[in-house]
Amino acid sequence: MLLKSEEIYSKFNEENIQVVIPKKLLFILLQQVDRLLEVLGNEEEVVNNFAIYEYIGNAEMLMVKLYILITEPYNQKEVILETSIAEFLVIRDLVFCNYTLPHLRGKMRPSICKAYKDFYDEIEDIFGMLDSNEVNTYWNYLKNYKFEGGMLQ
Repeated sequence: MLLKSEEIYSKFNEENIQVVIPKKLLFILLQQVDRLLEVLGNEEEVVNNFAIYEYIGNAEMLMVKLYILITEPYNQKEVILETSIAEFLVIRDLVFCNYTLPHLRGKMRPSICKAYKDFYDEIEDIFGMLDSNEVNTYWNYLKNYKFEGGMLQ
């Protein structure tokens, strides 16, 4: 069944998935989301674009959830992130970009690099389960959404 782009947008913002994160990666992920928000904040001032606003909103929510997960009991080795599909796409982009840049991997301790590689593999497995047509429709919807008279159209 083909869904309209508005329905896919709603689905991606309403349906949740669970991601298991090694506890030792939480601080690294927080740093990466913080840096992403810094970069996107610079873009937000230059470009009046719904896709950027939406990406910033999802990144901010992701950051809040990661902060909450840091407070989980110390003796846990893993935590479960309950996140919307839209927020998952942000973390997937972040992990994909940071893992595929060799100079960033080189700065990680070997034990962290191994955990990050395993996390990257898990993220890619989850991403592979998403319908690629729906993901493309979601991104196209965000990119092509128009502002008119100060309101989203």
